[in-house]
Amino acid sequence: MQAEVAEPKRRWPRLVVRYGSALVVAAAVAAGTAYGVTVPQRTDVPFLATPSDGRYDFPALARPLPPVGKPAPGDDANAGQVHYGDLRRYLLPAPKGAVVKEDGWEPVTDFLSAIQSPVMPGRFYDAGLRRIAWRGWTTPDGQHTVVELLQFPDHDAAFTSEDVLKTWAPPKVGKREDGPPVVTVPAFGDLTQEVAMRKFDEVDGLPGQVERRAVFRDGDVVAIVTTTAPKLVGDLPTDQVLLLQAEMLR
Repeated sequence: MQAEVAEPKRRWPRLVVRYGSALVVAAAVAAGTAYGVTVPQRTDVPFLATPSDGRYDFPALARPLPPVGKPAPGDDANAGQVHYGDLRRYLLPAPKGAVVKEDGWEPVTDFLSAIQSPVMPGRFYDAGLRRIAWRGWTTPDGQHTVVELLQFPDHDAAFTSEDVLKTWAPPKVGKREDGPPVVTVPAFGDLTQEVAMRKFDEVDGLPGQVERRAVFRDGDVVAIVTTTAPKLVGDLPTDQVLLLQAEMLR
């Protein structure tokens, strides 16, 4: 009699930064709280600051380690792809020279009330939305960036909620641009995942501003990156924030 071979568990593709291979994970620091992410010359690494191209100068990134005894989100032992520990530690730090506006925990009730839909808040409650960590800052170019990390019980619940958030238009914005630019990033193996960065041509109360918004998922977390900036500010700074935040969640 042949022994039964267990079928490997299917794991949802996780977002990986396109240029993540350029970021080298160093040994864990002595305190065991984070991985150091070391980089070569900034001009050699895409999406890190380069003079005069509009990208921001971020401090050295530190990808959090899970608490002792807990697996990392991508470990095979972590079936739900859960980000253990304080979710705020997975937030991208503000770039140098920025003024921090939002930081810490965003009340779930505030987030849901802003959706302005009689149906969608119930969907998030049903999916088990647990908490929202956020960080926002304003840079000298006039762009205001907000990163929100929504945590669910596992990757299945996050997967369902990601689809809902991708189709939701933020309040107080004008007509959505047709054919939004897409950032293509690699996932597991040879797979790739496309992240649409939707652009809105006007923002209520902010004349001359454009809003950009991208939604992506990593395990049990759905990330929303929203930027509001003068029309002269291009897509590149938002692309940079999107990709570096994805690196923090890996």
